[in-house]
Amino acid sequence: MNVQQVPLPILLEDGSRHDWQDAAYSPKVSASGGRATVEHRLQDAPALDKLIDDEAAAWAVEVRCPKTLMARVDTSFEKRQEVRWLPDEVDDAVYVVPGVIALRELSLDNSALTSLWADAGVLRVPPGWWLVKGDARRAKTLTESLLKFLRDETLDEGRMEIGPDRGSGRLRFTVKMAPELFERARSSRNVQIAALVGACSWFPRVFKTASASDNDSDGDGDTIDEDPLAQELRYQLASAKSDVVLWDDENFDPALVATLLEPFHATAAADDDE
Repeated sequence: MNVQQVPLPILLEDGSRHDWQDAAYSPKVSASGGRATVEHRLQDAPALDKLIDDEAAAWAVEVRCPKTLMARVDTSFEKRQEVRWLPDEVDDAVYVVPGVIALRELSLDNSALTSLWADAGVLRVPPGWWLVKGDARRAKTLTESLLKFLRDETLDEGRMEIGPDRGSGRLRFTVKMAPELFERARSSRNVQIAALVGACSWFPRVFKTASASDNDSDGDGDTIDEDPLAQELRYQLASAKSDVVLWDDENFDPALVATLLEPFHATAAADDDE
């Protein structure tokens, strides 16, 4: 006997589906430094609220990194949810998708649904079905995307080496670390910022604008366009401090620029006092 696959209702943050009457989902998501915090906000959806209260469904956050194929879903019964990932689990872009997921098979009647579901009767929802799904947010900050951490067995204890890398088609900085330092960097924000300071010290060399006298000039007296990453950093730094001295000035301070992008926090200092 052929079993017909019936589509199931879902509440989308962008409002592109019209399955639930009056319901809306508007989560608040912030992400930085290998973690994301989600404040789930569900309006006018008592049937969905009850499923969560009964622990038949839960708030959920999916974290995925397409480049490393890492993907997982964390669930919680609290509206405020935090998820974390380690530096060596991800590479390049990381995305966070919040919502509500069914924890077990559910019987869902159509009383809270729009007229599109008037003839659907009782719907069988399998465990793992997204009842509510938010927009995908890019979780890695510009700063995190700048750095790629690698373990290097040849380096002495406490050492790191940093250099530019365009192997992926865009500029990044490879941070090679001695094994024990690499392990420490997984959880130490201060070690990660120290690596960022080193990467920023490369900016005057890698972001140097070519002039008409250079071999790769276009020959018409104009300068070659600045690296897109440099343009993005200029904008971000101008937003943080309008009078900051950048890499095309002899007074450029890589430590200042790095800590404008990612400030040190006093509460994180304990992990450097071991």
